[in-house]
Amino acid sequence: MTEDTVSQSSEEQDTLQKQLEAARQEAMENRDKYLRALAESENVRKRAERLCEDRVWQEKKRMVLHLVELADQLEEALKYTNDDNPVANGLRITYQHLQHVLAQEGAQAVQATGETFDPAVHEAIDLTDSAGEPDEVTCEYRKGYTLDGKLLRPARVQVRRAG
Repeated sequence: MTEDTVSQSSEEQDTLQKQLEAARQEAMENRDKYLRALAESENVRKRAERLCEDRVWQEKKRMVLHLVELADQLEEALKYTNDDNPVANGLRITYQHLQHVLAQEGAQAVQATGETFDPAVHEAIDLTDSAGEPDEVTCEYRKGYTLDGKLLRPARVQVRRAG
């Protein structure tokens, strides 16, 4: 081999080595871009899923609130009926069915009367000085409800004053 051939072979080797290094660098950059795009795609999917779940819950909440208001009206109407009235029996059956539907949808009444006042689920609209435990709920003016474990609306209550 001549010096020119060896020199040319060494130059070709250097060129090939540089090309190989550039190809490796490009492959690493492409892999990094791929992994970032994959992660972003997963984040977009999760965000869309959360948005969809939130939208469904908001619509369910809206619908259940309407049903709760209807239950309030039926409960109020039942206060002014006597037991032997066929219309009262129809209202009672309708009210019971509505309560069953609310339970199926995940709505539950908040316990109030006799419980210790809890500002997370009770809304105090009246105070009383009657004898008994302080901060005890003595009267419920409007039922409160939770929906799937989240507060839908607080119970409006009367609370006994502390000492």
